Amino acid sequence: FKPKPRTPSDIVKQTRDLLLRLTSRDDDNMPDLTKNLRDLKSILYGNSESEPVPEACAQLTQEFFADNTLRLLIQYLPKLNLEAIH
Repeated sequence: FKPKPRTPSDIVKQTRDLLLRLTSRDDDNMPDLTKNLRDLKSILYGNSESEPVPEACAQLTQEFFADNTLRLLIQYLPKLNLEAIH
């Protein structure tokens, strides 16, 4: 069986949960958080295989602002390894 594809809403919710559990740069959740940030970037900008889907971008944006995930992301920016998200 193939795993069910994650929706933008699922990714944002999981990212928020991971950010809330982030305690240090070496946190065990960092690989999952990095993967989620890469997935969010792919939804917003597309990738080498596909262009961004406006409906997915809108859903991601709504979910991102619904629970103050943006504020949380900004708060934890110094702890994130943004080099790994390319």
